[in-house]
Amino acid sequence: MDSNNIGEQTAEKTVKKSKAPLIIAILAGCLVVFAAIAIVAVLVLNSPSRRLENALGSGRDNAANGYYDRAERAYENALEIDPESLEAYKGLFDVFMGREDFDDIEDLYDDASDALSKSDFKDFDKYVIRELESAMKKAVKHEDWELGMDILDVYIELCDDPDMDIINDLDPLSHPSWDAPSEPGATSEVQDVTTREQLIDKYGTGYEERQVIPDFTFYDEDGNYHSISEFEGKAVYINFFTTWCTYCFYELPDMHIIADEFKGDAVVIMIDLDEGPELGTEYAYDYDVQLPIYYVDGWDLEGGLSIDAVPLSIVIDRYGVVYGNHLGLADYDWMHDTMEFAVNSTY
Repeated sequence: MDSNNIGEQTAEKTVKKSKAPLIIAILAGCLVVFAAIAIVAVLVLNSPSRRLENALGSGRDNAANGYYDRAERAYENALEIDPESLEAYKGLFDVFMGREDFDDIEDLYDDASDALSKSDFKDFDKYVIRELESAMKKAVKHEDWELGMDILDVYIELCDDPDMDIINDLDPLSHPSWDAPSEPGATSEVQDVTTREQLIDKYGTGYEERQVIPDFTFYDEDGNYHSISEFEGKAVYINFFTTWCTYCFYELPDMHIIADEFKGDAVVIMIDLDEGPELGTEYAYDYDVQLPIYYVDGWDLEGGLSIDAVPLSIVIDRYGVVYGNHLGLADYDWMHDTMEFAVNSTY
């Protein structure tokens, strides 16, 4: 064999052997790079920020298509990822508005108040009030009074400075198109309603909002009987209580403030259920009650109100129309806003 050929073959084998470790190293390096990229991709896709973004996006898409239950689950998932997500709270508010779950809005508002920072909650508060006002204006435009009043109940609870123009527009007793006659050019009957009797004929008696409260009787510590119609001409805050009720006691300071703030336009009275003047007089002395206390014998009132629990507060306007009905501990904001609503009622 030619010595030159032998040398060439030996050199070629040497070159091949020297390249093999290099190729293996390159392949191994590529695998490491790909693995690193995959790990980074997984970490990015599963990062809290990305999962939050996905949850919020799912909430928005489902809400936009009317799938409110799915949207609610998505926004709740977002809050599990980030309990301080302002967008998730706004999204849940939109879901409750779309589903007309107005009772849930107040609970959501309280949760947001506890969870969000001061600046974020201020933003959330503005958003809620703006959307509620917009929804009430739409209700007025479409004459959907029942929906408008449901939204108004939430608005009164949450808004510190309610827009009285919107409230007055929603008041079915003052709105000219609430029950307008069908004949062209005729004047609405509502505009002519100016007495308790006419309002009773039109809306009936009862203890629910927009009804005229029955003229039930009660008596004072001297045994003299009175009726609710004696207060006609002024708005009245009626508080049903018992001397053993703890929550009833907690309401006293705010009721005293309300009585002073609306002096001349309204009165605040307390009615003790089934205990009598002896206990009531002692209670007034012990707790320095400055409000008139009356009494009824039993928990069933004339006109169909059967009281199951106390405290119970009912606010009526100067004609006896019910403007608020609150079972349980009422706070100052509810007392003030409802009284102001009743005092400013128009016909």
